[in-house]
Amino acid sequence: MDGSRTPELREDAAMWFALMRGPEAETQRAEFETWLAADPAHRQAYSHISEVFSLGKGLKPAVKVSDARRPAGKPMVLARMMGSPVLMLLLLLVSIPMLLGLTVLAMRAIGPGHPLIQAAETGRAQVAEASLTTSPGEVRAFRLADGSRLILDADSRVRVMLSAERRDLALLRGRARFVVAHEPRPFVVAAGGGSVLARGTIFDVTLRGHGASVALIEGLVDVRQPASGTAAGSSRESGEVTRLTAGHGIAIGGGKGVALQAITVVQADWPSDLRDFRNVPLRDLLAEANRYADRPLLLAEPGLGDLRVSGIFRVREPARLAANLAELLDLSLVQSPSGIALGRRCAAHEKNSCPPS
Repeated sequence: MDGSRTPELREDAAMWFALMRGPEAETQRAEFETWLAADPAHRQAYSHISEVFSLGKGLKPAVKVSDARRPAGKPMVLARMMGSPVLMLLLLLVSIPMLLGLTVLAMRAIGPGHPLIQAAETGRAQVAEASLTTSPGEVRAFRLADGSRLILDADSRVRVMLSAERRDLALLRGRARFVVAHEPRPFVVAAGGGSVLARGTIFDVTLRGHGASVALIEGLVDVRQPASGTAAGSSRESGEVTRLTAGHGIAIGGGKGVALQAITVVQADWPSDLRDFRNVPLRDLLAEANRYADRPLLLAEPGLGDLRVSGIFRVREPARLAANLAELLDLSLVQSPSGIALGRRCAAHEKNSCPPS
């Protein structure tokens, strides 16, 4: 077996080759000459490394050394070489293929269909498909491969399919804000049996019962009503189309002639922690807060839901909100494992008779 081709000897020769072309070459030359002359295999391995790197510089003649100067084992000075910039460069060159391999493995694990990875294989139509979800109490932003952004409200789900011709999405649960990147491909969101067509704009879609609602923040969108017999969650290329302008909204699934609605502040600022409510029914405020609640906020009496509320509240902190509302509206607050209930405050003569059970 050719001793110059062993892995250990090749590594030693490569390190000496790098060291002798770095800033520490002169200080290490005597030890290098000692190593080189210690065994003909060392010189052969070093010459092989020189040829591989195509430097073509000849070696100095062999230097005879005494047995006392001849190294007995493996090459030395590796610890001394650790501070060498050349050695650091070699380590970097070794690490780059490793990093590339880890990147490929990660992309394979995620899959080429993920909307955050743009497939670019020549000659084949690529479709990126994924399901984006949030858990109860979580609000999260996503960026798609086309540059569009989605903000999903708590406990929401959107299916995304991006192809070379279209950008198709479907709101399957909850509420989402779509910030659409400008480009030629149509951007279509299916919800409540209808759909919203946009290109570069900002709008919200909320599922409500068997239908949905659309609120346009910026730009223009075309809202298509469900065709007769269309199931919620799907969309057909038929049905009445209404063009929305900024500051207006419309219900999907409300039948023909649905009137445009002005967007209230509570609709426009929902991604924010602080929400501005203007003269809204108490039941609506609690419904918003319950999107983020571990324990729901309840009303001891249905009639309390008609109370009107105005103010800036943190709806993502339901317990704190309930305490503020109880103080603001002079209501009692009763906590239990099943929820936090707001009720009428007891009068002096009806102590312990009015709190909710």
